[in-house]
Amino acid sequence: MKLLKKIQSALFMGYFFLLAFHHSIAQKSYDDFNQKEKKCYSLGVEHINGFNTDMEAYSLRLGYGSMLSNKIAIYGLMDLTTTKGLRELPIEGNTNRLDAESFGLGTSFLLRWYPIRLESVRLFIDLSAGVLYSFKSFPPNGTRLNFTARPGAGLAVHLNSKTELELGINRFHLSNGQGYNHPINPTFNGLGLSAMVILR
Repeated sequence: MKLLKKIQSALFMGYFFLLAFHHSIAQKSYDDFNQKEKKCYSLGVEHINGFNTDMEAYSLRLGYGSMLSNKIAIYGLMDLTTTKGLRELPIEGNTNRLDAESFGLGTSFLLRWYPIRLESVRLFIDLSAGVLYSFKSFPPNGTRLNFTARPGAGLAVHLNSKTELELGINRFHLSNGQGYNHPINPTFNGLGLSAMVILR
């Protein structure tokens, strides 16, 4: 939890630092950046802290997308994800703490809507889903191939005609789709914090 608080503080401090300079950004630069059909490249990092568990995950996210309109963007993302921590699982009547360390590759689609704008700052809402393949079962006693979902929201800070910084929070879910409380479907749910640089 201490690490989560440090990350939250860093994200908020970064946002307010950038917000202090938003008056220097020209309107024309903003309009060029959000032009319809403009191509988007993204590089981001994400930290996921599990609910009611010692598990956590870190992702490096690379994306390519397009502006469908000046308020809607769509991305395809490639994820490199590492996990660590311990998972408590009941095995033969006992509670065992199993190592949840793993590494995986994934892909996901992201639909991002920007409904509100305040000068150079925009609020966005995300819908995102994908798959993650890990090189060993994750969570322990689960499967290597899992599905992911990341509904969330955040703030986008326009920096110049080619660059934007986006800070987000999401409700992360991972499972293999075999049903709630299925013995080989130990889901992983958590709070995701992300920072992403968008280039156009």
